[in-house]
Amino acid sequence: MFEEKMGFNQHLLSDDPEVSQGVINWLERVFGFYGEEGGVDVEVLRNFLLLNEKSADYIYSGFTPLESEYIPGTRPLLEKVLLEIMESGMNEQEKALAIMRRCRDNRDYARNSISFYGGNEEELIKRGAIMCNEISRVFVCLCQIAGLPARLMGAHISGHMMSEVWINGKWLWIDSMKGMYNFLDDGTPASTWDLVNDPSIFERQDKKVWEDCRPIAVTELKEFSEFDKAFCQARAKECYFHKKEAVGICNYFVWDFNKYTYPWITKAADPMRLEHARFAEYRMRRRLGWPDLYFDYHLFEGELKTK
Repeated sequence: MFEEKMGFNQHLLSDDPEVSQGVINWLERVFGFYGEEGGVDVEVLRNFLLLNEKSADYIYSGFTPLESEYIPGTRPLLEKVLLEIMESGMNEQEKALAIMRRCRDNRDYARNSISFYGGNEEELIKRGAIMCNEISRVFVCLCQIAGLPARLMGAHISGHMMSEVWINGKWLWIDSMKGMYNFLDDGTPASTWDLVNDPSIFERQDKKVWEDCRPIAVTELKEFSEFDKAFCQARAKECYFHKKEAVGICNYFVWDFNKYTYPWITKAADPMRLEHARFAEYRMRRRLGWPDLYFDYHLFEGELKTK
């Protein structure tokens, strides 16, 4: 339906030239880091569709099939992870949040001695990966094995990957990197589209929702404060759901692993291209009114270190 305006061309679906340019800037940064043939984290981008008034009906109806094609036994390590966190009698919401918490805390499970980016979902689990695009892939795959339809969601101008999971007959937005999700005033799941249209939903959550939030810079659960949690929630509201944000939705299926390549990434493919893209993104955010408090341009920066 939107085949010619998906993936690397999704900017064409926006009538706002600034939003379109924001998507192009984001792609430039991704290409600068991973390379244009950078494996799954680039390949999956071809499945993204920009979410706006033109595409919302399709995205929330026929875009993502709800039927699972997963064959038990094909991803045994992922199944093992689920066995460790699932309890008998859990409902859909409890399953989704248990998976989210396992992904949120994946940094606590690091087993390798050398850091790298990329790899398949099993490798991401083993090395304690927590980068947003990586842990969102893990979340989606674990949900699908557990019988919960799930898909990727990206805030392109902000530069952050998240997800949605189908529970109780509705899509629920989840940031599994930071342990964030929202409900509507009637207690039903808040989707990405709900939050796009009313970011103030973030301000009307029960305390138990906030209790799941774990700021990414915090390595020990006991160390973060209510201020840290509030900062995360405010950043999501004011940046990921900014009125000028370019939000995209993407299908990625755990049973389709043979369609992707899973290289290990140890350094930026094109450091100069990456640096130019960072500056372009930062200037774009400032021009569009992103709160300066929440951003610098240093994404994918720094040397990878042994642990």
